[in-house]
Amino acid sequence: MTRRRLLGKQLREYSIITWFFERVFWLLHLLSPSRIVGGSRVAHVSSEAFRQNPRAATAARSRRKESYILVWFIIELLLLLVAEIEVGWPLWIPRLLACIRIVDIFQSSVNLSVFDQLRTDERIVIASAVRTLVLSFLNYLELLICFGIVYVTMLEKLSGADGWMDAIYFSVVTQLTIGFGDIRPLGVARFVSATQGLVAVAFTILILGRLVSVLPKIESVIKHSPDE
Repeated sequence: MTRRRLLGKQLREYSIITWFFERVFWLLHLLSPSRIVGGSRVAHVSSEAFRQNPRAATAARSRRKESYILVWFIIELLLLLVAEIEVGWPLWIPRLLACIRIVDIFQSSVNLSVFDQLRTDERIVIASAVRTLVLSFLNYLELLICFGIVYVTMLEKLSGADGWMDAIYFSVVTQLTIGFGDIRPLGVARFVSATQGLVAVAFTILILGRLVSVLPKIESVIKHSPDE
Protein backbone atom coordinates (compact mmCIF):
# COMPACT_ATOMS: atom_id res chain seq x y z
CA MET A 1 0.00 0.00 0.00
CA THR A 2 1.40 3.42 -0.97
CA ARG A 3 2.09 6.07 1.65
CA ARG A 4 -0.76 8.23 0.31
CA ARG A 5 -3.33 5.42 0.51
CA LEU A 6 -2.11 4.45 3.97
CA LEU A 7 -2.43 8.07 5.10
CA GLY A 8 -5.95 8.29 3.71
CA LYS A 9 -6.95 5.07 5.45
CA GLN A 10 -5.50 6.18 8.78
CA LEU A 11 -7.11 9.62 8.64
CA ARG A 12 -10.52 8.22 7.69
CA GLU A 13 -10.21 5.74 10.54
CA TYR A 14 -9.68 8.46 13.14
CA SER A 15 -11.29 11.56 11.63
CA ILE A 16 -13.34 11.99 8.47
CA ILE A 17 -13.16 15.77 8.87
CA THR A 18 -9.34 15.78 9.03
CA TRP A 19 -9.16 13.44 6.03
CA PHE A 20 -11.51 15.69 4.04
CA PHE A 21 -9.54 18.88 4.68
CA GLU A 22 -6.23 17.16 4.03
CA ARG A 23 -7.57 16.11 0.63
CA VAL A 24 -8.87 19.62 -0.10
CA PHE A 25 -5.57 21.31 0.70
CA TRP A 26 -3.57 18.68 -1.19
CA LEU A 27 -5.71 19.40 -4.26
CA LEU A 28 -5.16 23.14 -3.81
CA HIS A 29 -1.43 22.47 -3.65
CA LEU A 30 -1.56 20.47 -6.88
CA LEU A 31 -3.31 23.41 -8.58
CA SER A 32 -0.89 25.98 -7.15
CA PRO A 33 1.55 27.82 -9.46
CA SER A 34 4.17 27.50 -6.70
CA ARG A 35 4.70 23.84 -7.65
CA ILE A 36 6.49 25.06 -10.78
CA VAL A 37 9.35 26.64 -8.83
CA GLY A 38 9.50 24.82 -5.53
CA GLY A 39 7.48 21.64 -5.63
CA SER A 40 6.15 20.29 -2.36
CA ARG A 41 8.12 20.03 0.88
CA VAL A 42 7.28 16.31 0.92
CA ALA A 43 8.86 15.81 -2.51
CA HIS A 44 11.81 17.97 -1.48
CA VAL A 45 12.82 15.90 1.57
CA SER A 46 12.34 12.71 -0.47
CA SER A 47 14.47 13.89 -3.40
CA GLU A 48 17.89 12.53 -4.31
CA ALA A 49 19.39 16.04 -4.18
CA PHE A 50 18.25 16.41 -0.56
CA ARG A 51 19.71 13.03 0.39
CA GLN A 52 23.08 13.93 -1.11
CA ASN A 53 23.31 17.48 0.27
CA PRO A 54 20.36 18.62 2.42
CA ARG A 55 21.80 22.09 3.08
CA ALA A 56 22.49 22.95 -0.57
CA ALA A 57 19.21 21.49 -1.81
CA THR A 58 17.19 23.40 0.79
CA ALA A 59 19.07 26.63 0.06
CA ALA A 60 18.38 26.28 -3.67
CA ARG A 61 14.69 25.64 -3.06
CA SER A 62 14.53 28.61 -0.69
CA ARG A 63 16.00 30.95 -3.31
CA ARG A 64 13.45 29.77 -5.88
CA LYS A 65 10.58 30.31 -3.46
CA GLU A 66 11.78 33.80 -2.53
CA SER A 67 12.10 34.73 -6.21
CA TYR A 68 8.56 33.42 -6.71
CA ILE A 69 7.24 35.67 -3.92
CA LEU A 70 9.08 38.72 -5.28
CA VAL A 71 7.64 38.12 -8.76
CA TRP A 72 4.15 37.95 -7.26
CA PHE A 73 4.77 41.25 -5.44
CA ILE A 74 5.60 42.90 -8.76
CA ILE A 75 2.55 41.33 -10.42
CA GLU A 76 0.29 42.52 -7.59
CA LEU A 77 1.54 46.11 -7.87
CA LEU A 78 1.01 46.01 -11.65
CA LEU A 79 -2.48 44.59 -11.17
CA LEU A 80 -3.29 47.38 -8.73
CA LEU A 81 -2.09 49.92 -11.29
CA VAL A 82 -4.03 48.30 -14.13
CA ALA A 83 -7.23 48.14 -12.09
CA GLU A 84 -6.92 51.82 -11.15
CA ILE A 85 -5.99 53.46 -14.47
CA GLU A 86 -8.52 51.42 -16.47
CA VAL A 87 -6.33 50.57 -19.46
CA GLY A 88 -9.15 48.70 -21.12
CA TRP A 89 -8.45 45.27 -19.69
CA PRO A 90 -11.45 43.34 -18.38
CA LEU A 91 -11.54 43.79 -14.60
CA TRP A 92 -12.01 40.06 -14.10
CA ILE A 93 -8.35 39.49 -15.09
CA PRO A 94 -6.74 41.28 -12.08
CA ARG A 95 -9.55 39.97 -9.89
CA LEU A 96 -8.88 36.36 -10.95
CA LEU A 97 -5.11 36.65 -10.54
CA ALA A 98 -5.54 38.21 -7.08
CA CYS A 99 -7.86 35.37 -6.04
CA ILE A 100 -5.38 32.77 -7.33
CA ARG A 101 -2.65 34.30 -5.19
CA ILE A 102 -4.91 34.50 -2.12
CA VAL A 103 -5.70 30.79 -2.38
CA ASP A 104 -2.03 30.03 -3.08
CA ILE A 105 -0.87 31.83 0.08
CA PHE A 106 -3.51 30.25 2.27
CA GLN A 107 -3.03 26.67 1.07
CA SER A 108 0.75 26.95 1.40
CA SER A 109 0.47 28.15 5.00
CA VAL A 110 -2.04 25.48 5.99
CA ASN A 111 -0.06 22.68 4.35
CA LEU A 112 3.21 23.80 5.97
CA SER A 113 1.72 24.21 9.44
CA VAL A 114 -0.75 21.32 9.51
CA PHE A 115 -0.64 18.64 6.84
CA ASP A 116 2.83 18.26 5.31
CA GLN A 117 4.30 16.19 8.15
CA LEU A 118 1.39 13.76 7.87
CA ARG A 119 2.25 12.99 4.27
CA THR A 120 5.68 11.50 4.77
CA ASP A 121 7.73 9.42 7.18
CA GLU A 122 10.64 11.79 6.60
CA ARG A 123 11.18 14.76 8.88
CA ILE A 124 9.94 17.95 7.20
CA VAL A 125 12.62 20.66 7.29
CA ILE A 126 12.64 24.38 6.52
CA ALA A 127 15.59 26.60 5.68
CA SER A 128 15.20 28.82 8.74
CA ALA A 129 12.48 29.38 11.34
CA VAL A 130 13.16 33.13 11.34
CA ARG A 131 13.02 33.22 7.52
CA THR A 132 9.69 31.40 7.63
CA LEU A 133 8.28 34.01 10.00
CA VAL A 134 9.52 36.85 7.77
CA LEU A 135 7.96 35.24 4.70
CA SER A 136 4.74 34.75 6.67
CA PHE A 137 4.67 38.48 7.38
CA LEU A 138 5.25 39.23 3.69
CA ASN A 139 2.42 36.85 2.82
CA TYR A 140 0.20 38.75 5.26
CA LEU A 141 1.01 41.98 3.41
CA GLU A 142 0.29 40.22 0.13
CA LEU A 143 -3.16 39.29 1.37
CA LEU A 144 -3.81 42.97 2.10
CA ILE A 145 -2.76 43.93 -1.42
CA CYS A 146 -4.61 41.09 -3.16
CA PHE A 147 -7.89 41.80 -1.42
CA GLY A 148 -7.29 45.49 -2.16
CA ILE A 149 -7.02 44.61 -5.85
CA VAL A 150 -10.35 42.78 -5.66
CA TYR A 151 -11.95 45.82 -4.00
CA VAL A 152 -10.53 48.15 -6.67
CA THR A 153 -12.31 46.08 -9.31
CA MET A 154 -15.63 46.57 -7.51
CA LEU A 155 -15.45 50.15 -6.22
CA GLU A 156 -19.12 50.63 -7.01
CA LYS A 157 -19.83 48.05 -4.30
CA LEU A 158 -17.92 50.06 -1.65
CA SER A 159 -20.04 52.89 -0.31
CA GLY A 160 -17.77 55.84 0.48
CA ALA A 161 -14.77 54.66 -1.59
CA ASP A 162 -13.48 56.82 -4.45
CA GLY A 163 -10.25 55.20 -5.63
CA TRP A 164 -7.55 52.61 -5.12
CA MET A 165 -6.31 54.21 -1.90
CA ASP A 166 -9.75 53.83 -0.36
CA ALA A 167 -9.85 50.21 -1.55
CA ILE A 168 -6.48 49.45 0.08
CA TYR A 169 -7.56 51.28 3.22
CA PHE A 170 -10.73 49.19 3.39
CA SER A 171 -8.66 46.05 2.89
CA VAL A 172 -6.39 47.03 5.80
CA VAL A 173 -9.19 47.80 8.27
CA THR A 174 -11.05 44.64 7.23
CA GLN A 175 -8.03 42.36 7.60
CA LEU A 176 -7.17 43.91 10.96
CA THR A 177 -10.86 43.57 11.95
CA ILE A 178 -11.04 47.27 12.87
CA GLY A 179 -14.02 48.33 10.75
CA PHE A 180 -14.52 52.06 11.34
CA GLY A 181 -17.63 52.08 9.18
CA ASP A 182 -16.62 55.03 6.98
CA ILE A 183 -16.57 52.64 3.98
CA ARG A 184 -19.27 50.00 3.77
CA PRO A 185 -19.36 46.96 1.48
CA LEU A 186 -22.51 46.37 -0.56
CA GLY A 187 -23.75 43.29 -2.37
CA VAL A 188 -21.02 40.81 -3.28
CA ALA A 189 -18.40 42.99 -1.57
CA ARG A 190 -19.89 41.95 1.76
CA PHE A 191 -19.06 38.33 0.94
CA VAL A 192 -15.52 39.32 -0.07
CA SER A 193 -14.93 41.28 3.15
CA ALA A 194 -16.31 38.43 5.27
CA THR A 195 -13.99 36.01 3.46
CA GLN A 196 -11.02 38.30 4.07
CA GLY A 197 -11.83 38.45 7.77
CA LEU A 198 -11.99 34.66 8.04
CA VAL A 199 -8.77 34.17 6.04
CA ALA A 200 -6.98 36.81 8.13
CA VAL A 201 -7.99 35.20 11.43
CA ALA A 202 -6.96 31.71 10.25
CA PHE A 203 -3.68 33.03 8.83
CA THR A 204 -2.90 34.89 12.07
CA ILE A 205 -3.45 31.70 14.07
CA LEU A 206 -1.03 29.85 11.75
CA ILE A 207 1.60 32.59 12.15
CA LEU A 208 1.23 32.52 15.93
CA GLY A 209 1.66 28.76 15.84
CA ARG A 210 4.92 29.14 13.94
CA LEU A 211 6.08 31.84 16.33
CA VAL A 212 5.44 29.64 19.35
CA SER A 213 7.30 26.78 17.68
CA VAL A 214 10.55 28.80 17.51
CA LEU A 215 10.40 30.07 21.10
CA PRO A 216 12.64 28.36 23.67
CA LYS A 217 10.99 25.47 25.45
CA ILE A 218 9.96 26.16 29.01
CA GLU A 219 12.05 23.35 30.38
CA SER A 220 15.17 24.79 28.71
CA VAL A 221 14.59 28.13 30.46
CA ILE A 222 14.02 26.72 33.93
CA LYS A 223 16.33 23.74 33.59
CA HIS A 224 18.84 25.11 36.07
CA SER A 225 16.35 26.92 38.26
CA PRO A 226 17.16 26.72 42.01
CA ASP A 227 13.48 25.91 42.65
CA GLU A 228 13.83 22.48 40.99
